[in-house]
Amino acid sequence: MGQPRALRYERLVAGGLEKLRLLVKSDLAAPQFAKTVLGGHRIALKLGVLAALVFVFAGPASGEAPSASRPNVLFIAVDDLRPELGCYGVTQAKTPNIDRLAKQGVVFTSAYCQQPLCNPTRASLLTGLRPASTGVFHNKTHFREKNPDVITLPQHFKNNGYYTMTIGKIFHGGLDDDPSWSEKLRSTTLGQPYPVKPVNGYQLPENRKGLEKVAEGSKKEDSGEGIGPATECADVPDQAYRDGVTADTAIAGIRNSKNKTFFLAVGFAKPHLSFIAPKKYWDLYDPAKLVTAKNSDAPKDAPPIGLSSSLELRARSDMPKDGPISEPVSRHLLHGYLACVSYIDEQVGRILSELEANGLAENTIVVLWGDHGYQLGEHSAWGKATTFEVCARAPLIVSAPGRAGNGKSANGLVEFVDVYPTLCELAHLPLPPHLQGLSTVPLLNDPSKTWKSAAFTQSPSPALREWAGRPLDAGMAKGFQPLMEQVTRKIQAMDPDDYSLEKYNQHVTGYSMRTERHRLTYWCDDRKPDKPLAVEVYDHLNDPNENTNIAPQSPELVQQLTRQWQDGWRKAMPVQASAINP
Repeated sequence: MGQPRALRYERLVAGGLEKLRLLVKSDLAAPQFAKTVLGGHRIALKLGVLAALVFVFAGPASGEAPSASRPNVLFIAVDDLRPELGCYGVTQAKTPNIDRLAKQGVVFTSAYCQQPLCNPTRASLLTGLRPASTGVFHNKTHFREKNPDVITLPQHFKNNGYYTMTIGKIFHGGLDDDPSWSEKLRSTTLGQPYPVKPVNGYQLPENRKGLEKVAEGSKKEDSGEGIGPATECADVPDQAYRDGVTADTAIAGIRNSKNKTFFLAVGFAKPHLSFIAPKKYWDLYDPAKLVTAKNSDAPKDAPPIGLSSSLELRARSDMPKDGPISEPVSRHLLHGYLACVSYIDEQVGRILSELEANGLAENTIVVLWGDHGYQLGEHSAWGKATTFEVCARAPLIVSAPGRAGNGKSANGLVEFVDVYPTLCELAHLPLPPHLQGLSTVPLLNDPSKTWKSAAFTQSPSPALREWAGRPLDAGMAKGFQPLMEQVTRKIQAMDPDDYSLEKYNQHVTGYSMRTERHRLTYWCDDRKPDKPLAVEVYDHLNDPNENTNIAPQSPELVQQLTRQWQDGWRKAMPVQASAINP
């Protein structure tokens, strides 16, 4: 077999303009549905690639020493982190280091991912393409299957002379992208300096028992068995777990890159389930004082296809396979989530301190983002993959030295596809022609600006799917049979004339749009997009927690918002924005 097209592209770049004509014959295209409903367009690469590559060929050598016009980039991703941070007004969260970063940059209070699931949201942010264009809707699809020649965010920096390094979870696990990196940093083997290597992330002997022979990714795990308990509180150092070692490795990468212009991507695994953190971070919180979700019931008049079955949590060995999660268990789970957030906060602080100690902070852009939001008991769910605000909204902090907005919050609507063009502008790099987002640099200069009129998120129906976004396999369906039977009956009652498991497994999607005041979610069979299966509208002025779906009582509002959604993301761009790619 020949080389993957992505690697062939790298060779074309190195080979020069003579071979460019071979590259520019290929176009990227969004699916037809994105054209007709979401306002997507065919992405023309030919002239744009030529312009971008001219810059590459004339650009600086890889890893050239940083200058005022070529800042370093520290790019921090945190798995399953919702805005549960002090700088977002969550007073019970103890996050002094991320809050310190927020004071040095701009906090985007209304930032939205394009699909609230690990692989789709990372593929979208890192390519600058929306899910309709990436073709990535669950955790097993590599974005290059549909877009083999797309230039990723780190790859673009690499092509323009940056030394790109990665450690931890940036692309989704097992779906990394070799063309993006100059170097994949190798972490110290877990077990050094801590003597015991964790098993499936666990250190306590009672949690390791029974998991010693269960390899990650086994059929037993895929069926929802053998994953272990939902939490662990062990009196161990930070390096006993993966994220402490990730921080150590990132620090070593900084120390070894003083004379290079670097793009360092650091991906932390927590607070993803299971909620595992050293005991000292659990001890920061008094569980009796924690404020748990007040809206634990499903929203009034919400369709069952939009509700999560919480299978990611229920797969844990100590969690019920169906029925409600009790208040004491919910409180303990929240305690564990917050302990993990504080554990990650400490690792972020260590890396920021290393930048300062090496004299790099004044010429380094720092971006911190959580890949999507997360339900902590809201609407009776634990996990992600719903279109509710609490899953679609995620933290985004950008610290760019010298920007007038530093230390302030920007309330304008922004999207994760905007991160790619923002970093390009801050680093004075050309914009690749395929991007579907818009630079937020104007908000870094003036956070008070009104920005996009809408942000767009989508998700397959989470009701009948497992936590990786895929339909349930036979083993998992059997393991959760009572719960799945209940959920199926509710959906059949909603769609009595046309229900089939194949339809809901393969073709049903919720398309969600957040405006300044409302959230619309339009559920449809993608083969029949003009006939909604259900519609949700939430009024954030009067109902910020999305407890009542007002769509049944608001037909005119539904029509208005539906038309705006059908106009698509291009028409949601701010009037004062500079031109984007056609």
